[in-house]
Amino acid sequence: MTETRQANPNATQSEFDGKVIIQHPNITSKQREDVIEQFVEIIVDGMDTKSLVAFAMDKITEYYESCSNRELKEEVDNYDEDLFEELVDNSNHINQNPQKVYGGTK
Repeated sequence: MTETRQANPNATQSEFDGKVIIQHPNITSKQREDVIEQFVEIIVDGMDTKSLVAFAMDKITEYYESCSNRELKEEVDNYDEDLFEELVDNSNHINQNPQKVYGGTK
């Protein structure tokens, strides 16, 4: 549902006083890059280790989820050439015994 409003053609000064005009600054590409870099540093500085780890895991997971199976295998093989088969075996084991997970039971 879209709401449509018409401006008051006879607006009073008091109606204008309540409005804040937002100016979008024109900045150069370099200024934009610098603002982003500084703001990201402020955000990261305010994060605790648990939040940083969760964020990193989410972003890394998103990246690998976007890979094809072939690309995923290449990435894992580049990390450790025997790891992919081990992870597939782990997955098979987990799926055969759904009551057990690493570190204990569900």
